[in-house]
Amino acid sequence: MANRINLLLGVHNHQPVDNWDHVIEDAYVKCFAIFPDADKVGQIEKLSDRVEALTGQRSNGLWLAERVWEPHLVKPIAQAGIKYLFLDDSHFKAAGLDENELHGRYTSEEQGFVTDIFPVDKTLRYQIPYGQPQEIIDYLGSIASADGKRSAIYFDDGEKFGVWPGSYGLVYREKWLDKFFTLLEKNADFINAITPSQYVAETSPIGRIYLPTASYSEMMEWALPAKHISTYEQGMKEVPAQYSRFLRAGFWRNFLVKYPEANNIHKKMLYVSEKIHKLEQKTGTKNEEALDELWKGQSNDIFWHGVFGGLYLTNLRTANYQHLIKAENIVDSLLHGQSFMNVVQRDFDCDGHTDLLIETSAQNLYLDPHEGGCLFELDYRAKNFNLLDTLARRYESYHDKLNLPENESGKSRQRNLEQHLHYDWHRRVSLLDHFLGADTTLDALAQSRYPEQGDFVNQPYTASASGHTVTLTRNGNIWEGDRAIPIRVEKQLAFIDPEQAQTMIRYTITNQSNEKASLWFAPEFNVNLLAGDAPDRYYYLPQEEKTPKAAEAGAQAVAVLEETTTKAKLRSKKLISKEALKDVYGIGLRDEWLGIDYHLVWNRLANVWRFPVETVSQSEAGYEKVYQSSAMFPNWKFDLSPGQEWQVEITQRISSPAI
Repeated sequence: MANRINLLLGVHNHQPVDNWDHVIEDAYVKCFAIFPDADKVGQIEKLSDRVEALTGQRSNGLWLAERVWEPHLVKPIAQAGIKYLFLDDSHFKAAGLDENELHGRYTSEEQGFVTDIFPVDKTLRYQIPYGQPQEIIDYLGSIASADGKRSAIYFDDGEKFGVWPGSYGLVYREKWLDKFFTLLEKNADFINAITPSQYVAETSPIGRIYLPTASYSEMMEWALPAKHISTYEQGMKEVPAQYSRFLRAGFWRNFLVKYPEANNIHKKMLYVSEKIHKLEQKTGTKNEEALDELWKGQSNDIFWHGVFGGLYLTNLRTANYQHLIKAENIVDSLLHGQSFMNVVQRDFDCDGHTDLLIETSAQNLYLDPHEGGCLFELDYRAKNFNLLDTLARRYESYHDKLNLPENESGKSRQRNLEQHLHYDWHRRVSLLDHFLGADTTLDALAQSRYPEQGDFVNQPYTASASGHTVTLTRNGNIWEGDRAIPIRVEKQLAFIDPEQAQTMIRYTITNQSNEKASLWFAPEFNVNLLAGDAPDRYYYLPQEEKTPKAAEAGAQAVAVLEETTTKAKLRSKKLISKEALKDVYGIGLRDEWLGIDYHLVWNRLANVWRFPVETVSQSEAGYEKVYQSSAMFPNWKFDLSPGQEWQVEITQRISSPAI
């Protein structure tokens, strides 16, 4: 009897939640592990129910997102009724299996729960659809067996068949797909194309296995700290092939360490999930609308970054946040009613330090006392929008390739991108308390290459909460050469009306030394309205606008604005513009598309420096510059005698004006 092989073919088609319409349309035309267990099970069951409703057949198998594997996943997968799933064969090789042991399926177990796992054949994954069809047939013949029980498993992105660069022409115009299936039909005497469920019904598992944590090799490489990626790449070139399968790079979850912004979204997701399931326990019923929004907010693409944009793409991050905030709004209205204010103390980001979450019916403000007393999330609940969904500029290993010609780097790119490679030493959030050196310029500040004189920006503050007020304090220093001048910074945040997205911020700076201190104080604020160059999103000066809009600023600020005249004019209103403004009492940003107005006003005449925060990242299309936020620094120069205090009051207001 001639040798035979069972061929299992599968694809998964995935686009991030709320991806651009034209991207989804393009994919449609051309080709088609990190959540709480209750949500894992819920997501799987919801999709299984949908598939069954559409086809009459319930799914028994599962494709694991990005093939990220952790051993505990067996339990929730089995609990959801899934009988088998697919992972890279490299996962099995890392566990000690040889190539000839990978032509079937294995059983794995967690706390007595069992599911089967298929190893996806790397050779097929690389050859389909880029190899010659006859070469694939020859390969299948080389691994066929006399008993006909062996399998060859292909499972990969459906986007390879039309969306990946060059694939549409290859697969359809050059008729690769037609040629491949024609050859499968001609060789049906030894190639048995079979569904996974049929194969499971007709064969037994090869044995039991426990796989190590893993993903595909590129993903684990991307999870490494950027400074070590090139070292790893060089090391792997020097390791003999028989040893390399036992060597792995990073662990997927370390994306949450590498990028605090990804961790922020992840922990927001966990927090909202916790709220939803607590409501379920309280009422005894599931809130399907809140669960749907939560699960949409668990889309995996924005938790990581590699050759795809992922975390760097603001529209994808915003989509997750919008669904999470919408889910939170549903739950909080049921738990607290239409008007409420809570101050929650918890280690939100799981770094071992307590954070303060101020939740009102109009807004959420998340404060991290341990990291500069900063404001790191600002949710405007009326629009389900986080204005502090920003991303700092960080070194990535591929930045080293920007100096290479395009034909050497292998990627297209915008012009002069290397001139935009600036790296931040802190997160791009708000209420960061800078004390600028005398030689600071706007360009130097924008490039994070300026002299910081204080030790406040990313250092611990003490925090206290009382009623509708939160106070953050740090006794730090201003450095003049080797001389340290003790300075106390206190910022008090007051929330008067829970139904208004307004925060009164009072700064008190005290000279605690026995000598005069000359200070240049510049608190940092960031806002991301997604499109830095769009005509319907722009800066404005609040004092240019008369009542009633000015009246939204708060009583004291209104009085200041009404009494003030200024000659200040914006040179450019674009959110990507850079400018130093003199003698103003506030600054605002407006998004006519979203219907959001954000402005700051203060009671002391100030200069304002502003600039765009733009990252340089790689994606499928090449290297690109991405607008992440608009950074604003109202700043004041003043002297303090020993023991003297200086104060400024800033009102932060978000609203939905009729535009």
